[in-house]
Amino acid sequence: MRNGDTPLMEAEQFAAYIERRLSLYDDVLEVRERRGSLLVVRIRDHDVTINLDRFYHAYAQDPAKLDVIVQTIVSVLTRDIPARDRTDFASLRDLIFPMLKPIGLLAFVRERNLPILVYRPFLVDLIITYVVDEPQSVAYINEQHVAQWGVSEREIHELALRNLRRRTDERTPYVKVGEDEQQLFIYNSNDGYDATRLLLTDILADWAKRVHGHLVIGIPNRDFLIAFGDANPDILRSVAAQIQIDAVQRDHGLTDRLFTLVGDQIREYEMV
Repeated sequence: MRNGDTPLMEAEQFAAYIERRLSLYDDVLEVRERRGSLLVVRIRDHDVTINLDRFYHAYAQDPAKLDVIVQTIVSVLTRDIPARDRTDFASLRDLIFPMLKPIGLLAFVRERNLPILVYRPFLVDLIITYVVDEPQSVAYINEQHVAQWGVSEREIHELALRNLRRRTDERTPYVKVGEDEQQLFIYNSNDGYDATRLLLTDILADWAKRVHGHLVIGIPNRDFLIAFGDANPDILRSVAAQIQIDAVQRDHGLTDRLFTLVGDQIREYEMV
C-alpha cells in the first residue's frame, strides 16, 4: 500500500519514526528506550510506557494523518487533550510562535530523517524556528506544514512575531531592577520564549533610551533575557562572565555571545 509516492511504513519502521519525532519534544519529554512497539518516555521525573500498536493501526488506515497521530501521541503522553488537526491553519494562527534554537538542531533533524524545519538564519549560530504552541508541548513547523497550508516562510515569520508580541503584552511583563548604571531589564517568565523576545526590537529600542551607554543583551538560555547599558565596564564584564557560565550550565542553553541594537536591527555586540 502506498500513500501517494510514499511507501506505507511497516510497524517497526513506524515505531522507529515515532521515536525520532518525539526526540524533537525535548522541552517536555525524553525518549528513554524502545522495545518493539513499546516506547518508554521520561516525563516530569516519571517513566511512562506507551504501546504504539493502536497508533500504527490508525496510521495504516489513513497515512495522511501521520502528523496528527504524532501530536495525539504527545498529547497522550503529557495527559493533554488531543491536539487539533495540523492541516487546519485557521485554527492554528494564534498558536504560532518563533523560537530561537542552536543551528545544530538542523543537523539533528537531518540525521534522524525528520521533515525539514521551516527556519530563518539568525546570528552567532542561532536560527529562528517556528512552533505551534499547545498546552504542555510545542510542535515545530516543517516544510510539509507550509505546503499544506499554502503559506510562505515570510508569512509564518510575521505571524509568529505578532503572536509573540501579543502574548508578551498580555502575559509577560519584563522586570526592571537597579538604577542608573546598574539598571537591568530581564525576561524570566519560563514560558519558553524569554530569549526569543530578543526579536521584539521595539521593546529593545525603548530600553536603549533608558540605559547608560549602548544597550547590551544576553540570552544564555531559552528562559532568560537580560539587557543593560555598557557605560560601566566593570558591570559589563561581570554580567558577561555570568552569561558565559549560564549558557553552559543552565538547561536549554543558547549562546554566551552578546547582542545590541543598531537602529532597528539586532547585531552582535563586540567587547572592547
